[in-house]
Amino acid sequence: MADIDSKKSKNVSMMQLKSQSGVGSRSQSFGMRSMSRLKVRRQSFGFSGVPGIRPVERTSQIAIEFKRPVLTYLPTYQLSSTHKFHLPTVQKITDELLDEHWTGHKYNVQDSPALALRIAGELMRKLKAIQFNRYRIISVVTIGQKRAQSYNNAVAFLWDHERDNYVDVQREVTTAFVQVTTFGVYLD
Repeated sequence: MADIDSKKSKNVSMMQLKSQSGVGSRSQSFGMRSMSRLKVRRQSFGFSGVPGIRPVERTSQIAIEFKRPVLTYLPTYQLSSTHKFHLPTVQKITDELLDEHWTGHKYNVQDSPALALRIAGELMRKLKAIQFNRYRIISVVTIGQKRAQSYNNAVAFLWDHERDNYVDVQREVTTAFVQVTTFGVYLD
């Protein structure tokens, strides 16, 4: 009987040593393993670059939870826009922008792509400040070198001819051409 009691006390003391050192404890080793997976996989969720989606307090051990932004438009059953895509306004802003940036431009492999991005960004910023109601604004800026070649451009959309519209502006200098196309696509 004393032999059995000594074996039990040895087992109990071994279990106490294992739990103090963290070896053999199933929950502790599993927790460490899941934390390492979290550190490896955290970068792959990909929600951090989406505008309007922000992380909130962690409520699970696996990942950060994200909260979607509130809806911009609740169902009002309004079918028309209160501030429609106005072609003369967009044409005027595009002409002013090209007068400012395109006058005297000479084609350069490094500078021309940066200029296209700058024109598109400023155009989008100015048109979004006007706040066309229920329209998605798409701006396409193409700069090409003139080297005795032809240039054809085609764009395809599902188009609502009553609400959707676009503005197309072209300019040329001796070494290059620019085409700025701005679409106002109605959102239901």
